Amino acid sequence: MASFRNILAGISITIAASCMAVPAHAILLRLPTANDALFRNKPEDFFMYVDRTFEGVKSKPWEGGQYGFTRTLVRTQAGPVATKFHEGIDIKPLKRDATGAPLDMVHPVAGGRVVHVSDNPRDSSYGRYVVIEHTLPDGPLYSLYAHLASTNCKPGDVVGTGNTIGKLGYSGVGINKERAHVHLELCLLLNRNFQKWYDGRKLGTPNKHGIFNGLNLSGFNPVDALMICKDGTPFNLSQYISGLPPQYTVRVPNAGTPDMVKRYPFLLKQGSSNPASWEIALTDSGVPVSFTPSAEPCAEPIVISAVPHPFSQLYRTVNRVKGSSKAPILTPSGKSYIKLLTMSAPENSSDN
Repeated sequence: MASFRNILAGISITIAASCMAVPAHAILLRLPTANDALFRNKPEDFFMYVDRTFEGVKSKPWEGGQYGFTRTLVRTQAGPVATKFHEGIDIKPLKRDATGAPLDMVHPVAGGRVVHVSDNPRDSSYGRYVVIEHTLPDGPLYSLYAHLASTNCKPGDVVGTGNTIGKLGYSGVGINKERAHVHLELCLLLNRNFQKWYDGRKLGTPNKHGIFNGLNLSGFNPVDALMICKDGTPFNLSQYISGLPPQYTVRVPNAGTPDMVKRYPFLLKQGSSNPASWEIALTDSGVPVSFTPSAEPCAEPIVISAVPHPFSQLYRTVNRVKGSSKAPILTPSGKSYIKLLTMSAPENSSDN
């Protein structure tokens, strides 16, 4: 508990201070439900637990509801390591009816426009989910609310923090009534040409969510942003993303300016004026923190650096990089992901 609270305190002091300097590029975010235990240093009352069995021992750790590598423990030479990445945070309900069904209402974390509503719980592992676009000078921020019992909005609706967009529930894969929660993500949109990439994967199932498919949304830690805004300090998207520590860097042949750079210009860093390639720095979860034009040529995407760990890179790159930090290699999944990041946008495209 103590370490979690120390982390939150550090986030709110160091990052929030830097965000205060550029309010024009910021957004004020609020909690999506009435559960405010996060702000009262009671994470066990805020995050929904996961059912865990490790080496024959069953437990229900609330830590599994946090963002990051929080699930599927594997024993390594460095000890137990959580290897499954959780892309958002799971927030507990405060109220339930006599049958145990949750009653909490879900609200937008900030004003914005509803861009996607998936109302059929069988269409996604997210169950019923809503995506809201928040317009910022730095580029669009997207918030996603999943596992809803019902929705109360439609695409095109302009909403604020006082609106109800749905009811907390347990729709989707692997969730029961006892573990009901709202799964919250804060994301960047990867590519408006997502459908072409999706079709190329030949998954055998149709994409029913357009560009707001979860595969096309790269999420960062919502707790960071919420803690920054706790006392009224605005959240600055560009400063926050640019300050995230990269886990690995990939060099990719230059095939034109990636769609993501056009949408988030702050990702573009100073480099070669006549680039033969792009050097893309990514976090462990795959959030791009920079695109740097490079004069170094390459025939195909390659990993040029990776932060060392006492276990396989697979465990800290969502299975996109394998091997050691001395000889990191992109996996087929990694190559596919880099292709999505670097594809050009379709002509006359928009984020709608």
